[in-house]
Amino acid sequence: MNDAEQNKPLSVGVTPDGSEAKHTELSNPGIHRLVNEIPLMSRRIANYIVGKPITILAFGEESVPESLRDKITRAGFRLKAVDSISHLLTHEGNNTCALIVNLDVINDKQRARMLQLAEQSINLPVIAISTHSGLNERIDAIRMGATAFVTTPVNDDQVLAEIISLTERYEADPYQVLVIDDQVSVSSYISGVLEQAGFLVTVINDPVNELMPYLQNHIPDLVLLDLYMPGINGQELAGVIRQQESLLSVPIVFLSTEHSQHVQVQAMATGADVFLCKPVQPIDLLYAVEARIRRGRAVRNLVTRDPLTSLWNRREALRRLEDEVLRCQRYGNKLCVGLIDLDRFKRINDTFGHATGDRVIRHFALTMKARLRDGDIVGRLGGEEYLVVLPETTLAVADKVLRRVSDHLENNQPDERFVYTFSGGLVRCLPGMRVDTVLELADSALYQAKEKGRNCVVAVDTR
Repeated sequence: MNDAEQNKPLSVGVTPDGSEAKHTELSNPGIHRLVNEIPLMSRRIANYIVGKPITILAFGEESVPESLRDKITRAGFRLKAVDSISHLLTHEGNNTCALIVNLDVINDKQRARMLQLAEQSINLPVIAISTHSGLNERIDAIRMGATAFVTTPVNDDQVLAEIISLTERYEADPYQVLVIDDQVSVSSYISGVLEQAGFLVTVINDPVNELMPYLQNHIPDLVLLDLYMPGINGQELAGVIRQQESLLSVPIVFLSTEHSQHVQVQAMATGADVFLCKPVQPIDLLYAVEARIRRGRAVRNLVTRDPLTSLWNRREALRRLEDEVLRCQRYGNKLCVGLIDLDRFKRINDTFGHATGDRVIRHFALTMKARLRDGDIVGRLGGEEYLVVLPETTLAVADKVLRRVSDHLENNQPDERFVYTFSGGLVRCLPGMRVDTVLELADSALYQAKEKGRNCVVAVDTR
């Protein structure tokens, strides 16, 4: 083989007789779309404005069933129907986070225009609805920018969960990245790129002394980890991170100048998800991080979230309670814990049906989330029973919080046929208390609230 043949571009095909093929790899339609079309992970709120309602667009009034419309608005989102592509483009900013498209009701011209917009400019994640669930329909949806595909009859909770997953990073739960790199210049560059894109970043330059204290108090969405550092390597640190039960599903991304594929594969064996070679381009870093955080959160939510309410499930709520109790023991922090039970809930189920009962459970969950602080913990223990954990809160303040929830419910009910209430038991956790002791005291206070006639909160000071 001569020098010219050795230097022939790898993207050019060669025929058996040695002549160049007529087409390069980029002429392949699939590769052309991969390289040239707008990447799916860039689909996000273009210019988020704090305090302004988040808007969900629906392509045509008929795209959204009435029950789903009600759920979306009750969850605090603004729903706006658009009737044409031009109307859609005028609302693409405006704190708009998603576009709901019913593929069954749009015509061929609108479908073609949607595909064209996805190639050119539109940045909105699409939630596609269809009666058909074959590969061709799903591929069309993907090419339009779909992050979710919902078959009819529409599962309202599935759509709402997708909307929440698209917006939580802006409203209540920003994407949090932990960067571990001993070189300050490198970590500053990486954190700057991520922070400019809206991520919350924590940098650790001395992992030997800083990592474990951080992990005791935080669960990041992703860890960016240098492979080679003085006194310790990234593979060892990845092993330490994977020892923490709460961090098993957290993606780990290695960053290194190491180009040996053998070394990369060995490093990945510890539990890392991907290996990026330095220097990494900002756009590659953002796509790698955001894609893995979204998938990681989806997996974590399946394990930790209650499917009916999207609150923490019993296992995760109790795990988080244990963390807060340990923190109270270690540092003497103020901590209040409450058990809440909906009053006479069985009567609602028996009289109006389980679908109505489920609506009440979801309504109360949304009410609690809206009334509590971001750092507070609320989980569904099962049935109509909830756990509330209020860190850095005195008993008097915790009592006022739950009473405000009760006052709000008086004039904000999900069904005009009845009024539901709740009873609560609150307890102050003291250093030295065990989790089971705290729960027993809260349960006893809840029992007292039921004995007093329900629709009240009993707070017990354990001093």
